[in-house]
Amino acid sequence: MQTNNAGLLWLDDAHQVSLHELIEHSGLNTDDIYELVDSGVLHPINIADTPWTFSATCVVTVRRATRLRNELELDPHALALALSLMDQIRALESELSILRAQRVTYR
Repeated sequence: MQTNNAGLLWLDDAHQVSLHELIEHSGLNTDDIYELVDSGVLHPINIADTPWTFSATCVVTVRRATRLRNELELDPHALALALSLMDQIRALESELSILRAQRVTYR
């Protein structure tokens, strides 16, 4: 049985997406993407390149941004702040998990 993988997108650091693909996969517009880059939420692989390319992991971020914008009716600045805070929370939770695992190991 052959599987058609044409619609698959690998969401990892090894794969890249163009600005157009990021817009296509997120539902955001170009101005929204530029705002997220300006606020530091999204990072093009090389900001000097045009058009920009992004790590495929950015698709997760822009989909989250779309969901937040639509559900909470956030303006671009509030959206950038919410995404930034969510990333900080995720990083702190990860660090806490590591510290808890180390504590168990040393007992």
